[in-house]
Amino acid sequence: MSTLRLFALALLLSGCAAPYDYAEGTDFQRFSSVALAPDGDVDSLDGARIGAAARAMLPARGLRLSTPDQASLWLHYRLRQETRLLTTMPRMLSRHGSLWDDEERVYGAVRQQRLELWLTEPHNGKVLWRSKYPKAFPAENINGAERSRRIEQQVAELLSNYPPRP
Repeated sequence: MSTLRLFALALLLSGCAAPYDYAEGTDFQRFSSVALAPDGDVDSLDGARIGAAARAMLPARGLRLSTPDQASLWLHYRLRQETRLLTTMPRMLSRHGSLWDDEERVYGAVRQQRLELWLTEPHNGKVLWRSKYPKAFPAENINGAERSRRIEQQVAELLSNYPPRP
């Protein structure tokens, strides 16, 4: 994928950035290089897609790609398993028997994954920046080029928060 296309995607998504957090008091201008953390998953298809998307987009965020032993930051990523509860909406004006039906009810649960990225200092492991995508990672029935496109979109949105705005 061309760098120009990835940069345009990052600009497009910068208006709808994912939630993030960072270590206050950190001077992010002092960090000039980044590498994927050596313990990252680069062997799986999704791990390779996440890593490739991040490597393509990090230079636009002001970080030069480097080797892990030379980098001032390490980028980590993981797919966090979560359970989303499926609930009903309360019906304030309907009557059920002798009681008002005004409670939200859980009728099911869905297991999903959410992509999380974070940056650490290599020498001490201190987390300096973290962002988690607010929506689910692409489901297993989405594959190939469409899966890659969705992963690139999520990585771009997460990285649009770096460097953090004080």
